[in-house]
Amino acid sequence: MIESLIKNLNQDIALLQRRIERDKDVGFYDTSRMLESMSIQLFRVLGIAELKSKNQIKVNFPAIDSADDNARIALQVTSVADAKKIKDTIEMFEKQDANGKSLKGSYDTLYIFGFCKTSSVKTRDYCQVIDPGFLLNELIEHDDEGKVQLVINAIRRHLDYSSLHPYADIDCLKILLSHIGRNAIRHYMSCEGDVHAMTKGLNEVSELIGKGSIDGKSKSKALHEFTDQKIAKFLRGVLDQIGGITAIVHKASRDDGFVCLSSQNMQALDKRKQAIAESAENIAKLYGIDVPLAMHRRDD
Repeated sequence: MIESLIKNLNQDIALLQRRIERDKDVGFYDTSRMLESMSIQLFRVLGIAELKSKNQIKVNFPAIDSADDNARIALQVTSVADAKKIKDTIEMFEKQDANGKSLKGSYDTLYIFGFCKTSSVKTRDYCQVIDPGFLLNELIEHDDEGKVQLVINAIRRHLDYSSLHPYADIDCLKILLSHIGRNAIRHYMSCEGDVHAMTKGLNEVSELIGKGSIDGKSKSKALHEFTDQKIAKFLRGVLDQIGGITAIVHKASRDDGFVCLSSQNMQALDKRKQAIAESAENIAKLYGIDVPLAMHRRDD
C-alpha cells in the first residue's frame, strides 16, 4: 500500500514540476508563494519543523521564506536551486546588519529547497540543499501511510494553484471571528430583525469558513488549509451549528416567504447561537484575540 502511495506521490510531484517549468517558459514566474505554502505543510507533516512564513512579516524577507524560530530552522524554497541561488542565499543569511547581527545567529540549520532542480555545490555545514527526493526518503523512513497521504493531499491542492498564499492560521482566525462577532450570530432571537438577513449573514460565515471567501471574494483561507487542529475543530463546530440553524429556519419557512418560528424554534436557535458565541469566546481567549463575541439583546 505505501509503495503505491509513494509512486502516486512521485507522479504528482513530477506533474507539478512540469507545470512550474511550463509556466516559467510562458513568462509566469509567481510560483514562489505556492512553493512556500506547500513547503510549510510538507515540513510540518514530516515533523522536521513548524515553519511560519517570514514574508507575511516583511515582503521579500531576505535570504529565507519561512522558519521555525523555536527549532532554529530556516527554509529558502525556489523552483531552481542553482549555484548562484545557493551562493546568494548563504551570503544574505550570513550578512550582518549595523548591529553585527545576522540570520545565521538566529538559526542553526538552513534548508535550501529546489523543487524542480538543484545543483551539487559545496555549502556551509549548517546548510542543506534538498530536492523532493529528500522528502520522499523521509517518508519512506517513517513508513507511515498517513503521512504519505497528507503529503499527497498537500501536493494535489497546489496542482491547480488553489492555495497561492500561505496565510497564518491566527490571522485568518481573527478575520473569521470578526464575521462571527456580527449580529447574525450575537443577537438573541427576541431582538432579531429580518430572519432572511440573519440567514444571509450565517451563510456568509459558512462560505468564509468553507471556501475562505464571501460572495466569491477571497478573505481568508478555507477550513481544509488550517493546520492548527484546535482552530479547525472550532470551525467545524461553527459549521455544524449554522447548519442546524438554517435547517430550523428552512423547516419553518412558508411558500410565501414568511418564516413562522414557534417559541420552541426560537429557543433552539438561541441555544445554537449561544454555542457558537461561547466557543468563539473560548478560542479567542486561547489565542489572545480581543473581539466582542458575547450574545446581546440589543445594539449598544
